[in-house]
Amino acid sequence: MKKILLLIILIALSSCSSGMKSRDVEQFYTSTGVEKYFLSDIPEWANFSQSAGCFRSKGIRYFDLNALMKSYSLKYAEAIQIQATFNEEFLVIKKRPGIVTTMKDEEVLFFKASDRVNSKINFFDAPTFKQIHLIWLDEALIGKKAEDRLRNFLSSSTQDNGYPVLVSACLTRNEIEEKFPNLSIKTISAEMFSIYDEAGEKKPNLHINIDSFFKPDQKIIFYMQTKKKTVDDIQGKYKTANY
Repeated sequence: MKKILLLIILIALSSCSSGMKSRDVEQFYTSTGVEKYFLSDIPEWANFSQSAGCFRSKGIRYFDLNALMKSYSLKYAEAIQIQATFNEEFLVIKKRPGIVTTMKDEEVLFFKASDRVNSKINFFDAPTFKQIHLIWLDEALIGKKAEDRLRNFLSSSTQDNGYPVLVSACLTRNEIEEKFPNLSIKTISAEMFSIYDEAGEKKPNLHINIDSFFKPDQKIIFYMQTKKKTVDDIQGKYKTANY
């Protein structure tokens, strides 16, 4: 009788086991908590640069730089480099049809970006020339005349006196390369902007502080087509000039 009862139990257990569905591996994933460094997505209607007069590239994952700097004892520039490096691959993945990134995917990208920056493989390596020419790219997006004016300035003799760096609050580096495929120039692009300043304090608008990327003895000239004394998106010490 005991043998028969045991046989019935084994058959029942076998039946239950064969009827169970295999669980998705993703269900077993346990986050390490890096999501606390990711800010909520900015609504498309609010992702606007007043200075540049344009909507910024959608899809950029902005970081809580204050939390990131405190957790890893990072400087402002290092935290920006991690954010930009993360977005370099993140934005490419998001463009692929039918691809939806998970928190696990974003965590892997985060640690890859952090490892690269720790190894001094930066998204933006600032040139060490004594004079730097930051050039406001976003003005050239309004039409062919403005774009031609930019191209002429880049090939002018003015660049013999300084190293040109394109600055865009609107476009990512990949978007700049797609729109201007023949310009092999360093860029400060939208992935490098943040609502946090170098002290980790929140500010009203996305911006970048260039003082954290260039040395104090470098002369920085910010060139624009329009006559503006300052640009809110670009913080730091620099002189302005028109071309």
